[in-house]
Amino acid sequence: MKSTVKKLLLMFSGLSLCFAALAAQDADPPVQGKAAERVEQYKKIRMMEVLGMDEQTSIRFFARYNKNLEVMKDLRKKQVEALAQIQKLRKGRASDDDYAKVITDLRSLEDQVSQTKSKYIDDLKDVLTNKQRAEYLVFELRFQQNLRELVRDLQQKNKQELLRR
Repeated sequence: MKSTVKKLLLMFSGLSLCFAALAAQDADPPVQGKAAERVEQYKKIRMMEVLGMDEQTSIRFFARYNKNLEVMKDLRKKQVEALAQIQKLRKGRASDDDYAKVITDLRSLEDQVSQTKSKYIDDLKDVLTNKQRAEYLVFELRFQQNLRELVRDLQQKNKQELLRR
């Protein structure tokens, strides 16, 4: 039962990521729906289990986690907007200087993402032990990898089903 629920949640997340990827290609913000919310809820539950947090620690952790999540969403939105700007430049007769400006903006956003991640992990020092922070980093990496694999598998499965028709 537990395995089936996990698979369903991952499937929903995969579908939401597919929609988000399609939306990002059109320079729209990622789709946020019930599936994405369920995935985020599942992720939080799993983090609590994996990190072995008590109630007080989880409250402090998730306050910072949610704050960081909002900052990262804002940065991703700005990145999507910059990519949309590149799309506009490609359609028009933009100068090399126009492209250089957008590239500079994208590089700056990448730096901000990196700095935000580092600061966030450092800010967790007074909430989590070093072992928990290490476990959190591993969890985040594996969770993202599993989502990507699920999306890829769903895309391949959908492609195969289309070819059969």
